[in-house]
Amino acid sequence: MFHLSSSALHATFYKDIITGDDCREIKISYAEYEKLVKYIKNSFKTDADGNSIHIPSVDDGYGETDAFYEANGKYDLFNTCNTWANRALKACDRKACFWTALDKGIFYHYREQ
Repeated sequence: MFHLSSSALHATFYKDIITGDDCREIKISYAEYEKLVKYIKNSFKTDADGNSIHIPSVDDGYGETDAFYEANGKYDLFNTCNTWANRALKACDRKACFWTALDKGIFYHYREQ
């Protein structure tokens, strides 16, 4: 809970994305996209050659479309996947919460109107 574990990025690769209550479409400009990519790239730990470090997964309940990579930072109660996503929105100048541990704060800013 308090900086006791290392961090990983969990990527799920989708062929199609369906928007809904738990997935919102956010339109961003090219400049915002570049900022977002920079934020994401800086989240990965890299090896001496600058390549992201893949974490091999065994039969862990995830599917063939999931991958894990070593990440910078620590995972804890105050630094969760939702705070990472919220910082990503801030990094590309989109609406975001001051801070959030839960996804509800983020989704509040992107609710259907």
